[in-house]
Amino acid sequence: MNPISYWREKERYYRLLGSHCNQCKRDFYPPVYVCRECGSKDIVDREMPQEGTILTYTILYEAMEGFDGYEPLVLAIIKLDNNVRVLAQIADTKGEDIKIGDRVRMIFRKIREEGKEGTIYYGYKFSKQG
Repeated sequence: MNPISYWREKERYYRLLGSHCNQCKRDFYPPVYVCRECGSKDIVDREMPQEGTILTYTILYEAMEGFDGYEPLVLAIIKLDNNVRVLAQIADTKGEDIKIGDRVRMIFRKIREEGKEGTIYYGYKFSKQG
């Protein structure tokens, strides 16, 4: 990940900033510039809901490059309360305690770092509610 482009796009990662079509009223994440539903260009930024439901998930016991030491890594497709789907890491919960249908809430956490003295990336993850 390029640190310069990360910081330029930090609103997406910090606030879960997506798009809203003023024509057909659909929300999108990641942001779009042309509505995938109606083709309108009348698009505005919109912060996505911070709560949703786990649709499916997987547990990675061998993490991707750059995520060493984070195993096991639980990734889930989450349907936010506005019906937008996002892929996110589930934090603060053991994989065996996660179930499809669980309610989750967005949290702000460290994503990864480039070496001991490199750039630290922060962004959204989700945590099981209750």
